[in-house]
Amino acid sequence: MDLQNIRAFIQWISLIGSNSYLGFLKTKQVYQGALKSSCVPFLNCHSCPSALFSCPIGTIQHFMTIHKFPYLVSGYLAAVGISVGALPCGWLCPFGLIQDLLYKINSVKIKIHEKLTVLRYYSLIFLVIFFPLMTQETWFSKICPMGTIQAAIPWVVWNPVIPVYGEPAVSLKTLGFLFIAKILIAFSFIGLFIISKRPFCRLICPLGAILGLFNRVSLLRLGVNTKDCKDCQKCRDICPVDINISDDPQASTCVRCFKCLHCENVKISLGKRSKKEEIATEAEELSRVK
Repeated sequence: MDLQNIRAFIQWISLIGSNSYLGFLKTKQVYQGALKSSCVPFLNCHSCPSALFSCPIGTIQHFMTIHKFPYLVSGYLAAVGISVGALPCGWLCPFGLIQDLLYKINSVKIKIHEKLTVLRYYSLIFLVIFFPLMTQETWFSKICPMGTIQAAIPWVVWNPVIPVYGEPAVSLKTLGFLFIAKILIAFSFIGLFIISKRPFCRLICPLGAILGLFNRVSLLRLGVNTKDCKDCQKCRDICPVDINISDDPQASTCVRCFKCLHCENVKISLGKRSKKEEIATEAEELSRVK
C-alpha cells in the first residue's frame, strides 16, 4: 500500500477512534470518564458529544485559568515532540484531514505568505496562555473552529433534554454575539480550506506551533541531498503546508506527512542526521564560504 494511502487510513482511524463514545445518545452529556483525563497529541474538542479524550490545548488553557503550570501535558507534548516532531499534525490530526480533503475541491487557489506563519505563535502566547491567565476564560477554545464544528454546532442543533436535570443542554437565550462570531470564524476557515493549503495549521494552530519547534531536535528527521536536488519545486507542489523541503528539512512548519519522499533525494532517519542531511548541511556551508 502506498505510504500516503496508509497516512489517510491512519487519519481516519484517529478521527473515528478519538470520537467513538456513543454513550452520549443516552446520557445527553459530554463523556467524563477515566479516558477524559488523557490527552491526544492533536486538536480534538473535548466538548464534542462523542469525544473520548481531552485536547492538549484545552488542558493547557484550563491550567492557565486556575493559575497552575500544566506539568503533565507539557511533559507529554515535549516527549511527543522530541520523538517525532510535528508528525501528529500530518498523520493524526482530524482537522488536518478535513483541510486536506477540502483543498482537493476544484477552485481558485491562493498562497499564504510564509511570514504569516508567525501568527500561530501569537495565538499560542495570547489566546492559550496570556488571556486565559488574566481572565480565567479559555479563549482559544471559545473561538476555535474545530470546537465550533465538533461541539458548538452539534449541541445547538441537537439540543437534547438532559435526563438528570430535565432541562435542555443549551439555553437558546445564551446564544449571543460570541456564538455568532464562532460560526463566522468557523465558516470563514472552511472557505479558506478550499482555496489554500492548511490555513488553520499554518496561521492559527498553537499545537502545531509547539510541536513544530521540536522538528529541529526530534529523533525523527528529514534529510535532502542538495547535491543532486534540481530545485524543481515538485516537493512544494505536493506539500500540504506549501514548503520547499530542500530549503530547510527541519522547518517548524513541516507536518512530517512525508509526501516529499516521492523524491529520491529526500530521506528520513531516526536518532541522528542522515547522510543526506549531512550532505545538505555541507553544501550550505560551502555555498556560504563561496
